[in-house]
Amino acid sequence: MDESSLGRQHWRQNLALLLQRLATTLRWVLCGQPTPSGTWGYLVIKACLQLFQVLPKDVAPLVWSAEGKSETLQSLLGLLLEVVWGKALNKDTRLLVGTALSMLVNMAPQPERGASAMLGLFQLLKQGTGELKFGELAVETPTVLEPDGLEKLVLTRGLLTCCKVDILSCQLESFTHKACLLLDVIFPTMCALTKEQKDCHYYCFQACALWLQRLRDTLPALWCLKGTRILAQDAELLQQLLQLVWSNAETPVEGVSEFIHSSFRLLLEIYHLECQHFQDQERPLYQQMLQRVVSMPWQIKARYVPLCAIVPYVGSQQVLDTYPDLPQHLLSCLSTNHLCPAAAEVYRALVRQQCAERRDGQRGSEEAMVERWALCWLPLLSQALCSPLPILQSNAANYLLAWTLRQLPATQAPLAARFSGQDTASLRAWVSLLKAQKSVAGALPLHGEALERLCCCLGAREEGVRLAAMGLLCCSPSTNQPLSGTEVRLLRQFLPLNLNCDSSSFRQLLQAAVKKALVRLRDSSLAQLRGKEPQGTNPSEGEGQLAQAVGFVEWLLQLSIASLSPGSNFQRKKTGLLLLSAVLETCTDTWSPDKKKGQPPRSMATLLSYARQSGCWDFFSQPNLLALLSCLQDSTNEIRDLASELLVRYFPPVFPEPIALALFQLAQDTLGSPRVQEAEAGAVLMKTILQKSDSSTMKSLALEAKAALTLPNRGLCFAQHLLHMLQAQYAVARQDLLQAAATTPMHGAIAALRRCLLQVPEVAASMQAAELVQSWQELLIRLVTTARDITSFLLGALQSQQGPGADEQAAAPSFADMGNAIGSLIMLGKGRGQEDEEDSVLLSEEHSLILTCCWVSVKEIGLLLGGLAELLLAPGQPARSGPLLPLPTLQMAARVFQEILLRCRHWGAVEGCSTGFTKFCAALLNHPDVELQAIPQTMLEQGLEALSGPRSSSITRRAAGFPVLFLCIVSGEAPAQARPLLTHCVQTLLALANTALPQDWDQTLDLPQVCALHVLQTLVHGTGLGSALLWHTTPMMALSLQGLGSPCWAMRNAAIQLFSEY
Repeated sequence: MDESSLGRQHWRQNLALLLQRLATTLRWVLCGQPTPSGTWGYLVIKACLQLFQVLPKDVAPLVWSAEGKSETLQSLLGLLLEVVWGKALNKDTRLLVGTALSMLVNMAPQPERGASAMLGLFQLLKQGTGELKFGELAVETPTVLEPDGLEKLVLTRGLLTCCKVDILSCQLESFTHKACLLLDVIFPTMCALTKEQKDCHYYCFQACALWLQRLRDTLPALWCLKGTRILAQDAELLQQLLQLVWSNAETPVEGVSEFIHSSFRLLLEIYHLECQHFQDQERPLYQQMLQRVVSMPWQIKARYVPLCAIVPYVGSQQVLDTYPDLPQHLLSCLSTNHLCPAAAEVYRALVRQQCAERRDGQRGSEEAMVERWALCWLPLLSQALCSPLPILQSNAANYLLAWTLRQLPATQAPLAARFSGQDTASLRAWVSLLKAQKSVAGALPLHGEALERLCCCLGAREEGVRLAAMGLLCCSPSTNQPLSGTEVRLLRQFLPLNLNCDSSSFRQLLQAAVKKALVRLRDSSLAQLRGKEPQGTNPSEGEGQLAQAVGFVEWLLQLSIASLSPGSNFQRKKTGLLLLSAVLETCTDTWSPDKKKGQPPRSMATLLSYARQSGCWDFFSQPNLLALLSCLQDSTNEIRDLASELLVRYFPPVFPEPIALALFQLAQDTLGSPRVQEAEAGAVLMKTILQKSDSSTMKSLALEAKAALTLPNRGLCFAQHLLHMLQAQYAVARQDLLQAAATTPMHGAIAALRRCLLQVPEVAASMQAAELVQSWQELLIRLVTTARDITSFLLGALQSQQGPGADEQAAAPSFADMGNAIGSLIMLGKGRGQEDEEDSVLLSEEHSLILTCCWVSVKEIGLLLGGLAELLLAPGQPARSGPLLPLPTLQMAARVFQEILLRCRHWGAVEGCSTGFTKFCAALLNHPDVELQAIPQTMLEQGLEALSGPRSSSITRRAAGFPVLFLCIVSGEAPAQARPLLTHCVQTLLALANTALPQDWDQTLDLPQVCALHVLQTLVHGTGLGSALLWHTTPMMALSLQGLGSPCWAMRNAAIQLFSEY
């Protein structure tokens, strides 16, 4: 029907059959099969609408002619009314029916008949029962048990959307006064809807804006009907409209504010049209609205929309005279993000009005307009651009400055004169002015005094000024506009002097600016090679600019690589890596599948070939490779991880074999270092080698023999080798923990396993391969078992209990107990007895070695197990013959987490383990298997049960990791769904904390009530539970206030900590 004339002709000839099929289908849908809110209901209503819209001349006689009356259409109309009345169809479908009925009304041969039919429909809504006379059709009121009120909105919105003007404005015969649909039927219904339909605010206020549009369109007809003004000053209609828009101006419902803004503008336009038509010179509404705006606080966003609407009708000068504080209030708005767009619109409306007034008064010289602008707005703009607040500077430049220069280019002169000082604020504002000029004009010639001052800005002491000047050099309205010779020269001078900055944000912004410059160089060079002259280029300069672009990128590459030398400090290395990342991302043809934007152009190979013919852009040379490899041994995570990412993403897929062998040996050695940073560097090396090797390289590496010969996958080989290394280190630790901590600590191997298993996409993909499932399953079960044994051994060693067979304590040991246990281990490792120990207030090197080995290993185990659960239990994993982590293995991992959190008092280890445990619980709770969901639920019940009795632990660490156990479990619940575990946990804790204290409590033990308060405080402190805990705020606040009056100090201490979280 929409697109085919033959199709319309066919349905015109078979109209009766089509109506019968539509009625049959709709009746079937309303019976509930399929689901009434499904696609079928929408499709049949859409077909009715298209039929009424495309074939009105054929359908009209079936409705409005006694001879052509159609029983089928009468039945269909009854079904449509059932939809309007809400018989089990969704909101969008019901609203579509309103439009279809309006199309049916538009077919009426006389407007009065159409208006009468709709009036009868509205009256039927009020009566609830009766018969509707719709043309020659007669239908009974639908039988709906509980109408929801949406039927009024359906009819109102449908009429306002597409009903003919003459039907809306024709006189209704049944009224004693001159009435019409638009004013006397639709408007009262619409006002009632805005007050009743709280869940349909968007559609209600859309109807309000539509009503005002139809009122504007029907004004001539309504004037003829009424013979007087519609919106007279004392008219009730005007007062109702004003109340409607003002009372809803601050509504938070998304999308409603735009309809309110439109309603303000339409209301004032209609009022203006009426005043013109009736030659009414007194227009008090404008002044009343202006006074109301002025009386509102400046922080209210709703005041600025009507102010914009008023400006064209009262003039800019009257607004500024009535509201002298407006410039200062706009300045305040510019420092508040949500008010900034509204304030900018007011500024633009006033400036546009000032320009229009000058032109209309035939005093339209640009100098006069600029003078008037400067009188009103120059202080505002200069104060904002010179402000020490970065948000105020940025918003003023983005929202006001560029627009002002487009509207009045001559304002550049007074602004430049205002920023002629040498202070920091003036320099920053001057650079913002130049940047805005460049964005408007497209290019900015730099010479003479401007160039000298820009050089001064590039060498300024303040980082903000230097960054702003750097951004000016790099930015351009068009990405294919080449850098000028001056810009390239200034960049070459600036960059080497700004590599050592301490500020992380400065480095990030510097990289972003350089990336913009590189994109300009790349795109302009590609345009040259395609034979197209880029914007702002002279044909004679093309070859020189191409050579200049290639040379600058080569210089920047060498500068970045030189900054990575081992003697460079952290700041220089990090900046060099960021610049190198910008070069490789912009000037190579490496495709990044994870990015939607920023991919290399298709013709990038042409530019790369040109540059390499010139002996430049050898990005992946051996010196560059070695420079990045040296960064893998850096002492900071940031340098190591960024260097590894660049190697993996951009460099060739396989390392040269000699380099791979040397790196592997280096990684083996550093994994055994007792220093945490060196061991982590070894883990990063292992991961990088795995990602940059192939099968031939694997055969050359000194992997564990069985793994290298029998396992078919690189990831499996590496994991098997690292697990074998970890088991060997564990065996050494069982014999002599002191020697193991000094020569073969386990945390390096665990960190390498974590990185290789969790951070290498190819490894994760191989775990899904059917032929490798059994091998991976066997390896992962051994890994979790080894992690359990190591955890039990290390925690037992700190409690003077050796091995996994030791009895687990319910609480963590005190720091004194741990010190004694470590002292015993040191004496045992040195072969001396306890009596030879010398007291010292300082920790010995051996003591630090054992502590580091224990705590870092425990933390890494928590991160590894949590990451494995998150990876292997993620939703959407393909079906396999069996799970990679069977139920007993997951239960074993859960006991490992439980043991760490209950027996560990080192806060760094607890926090690291909690990160992994939260991932573990989230993976289990969001898994469809009920048995897996039961694991964290059981742990929560066990924890709550353990809380009910006294615990023999000190209170120096607020119950150690015990509260974190609860936090991790309840944080794992899906935030978008109900949180039954959180609710049960909080209610149980509140009940326990409210129980009376025993008569003879022991201050050295953690009372259950005190532990419950600490757990509640931990839950409130958790960053992911804020909104979910709002429901429990009142009882928790009451509990904390009640606890402040407890006779027990521990109870008061816990209560004040819970209170402080709020």
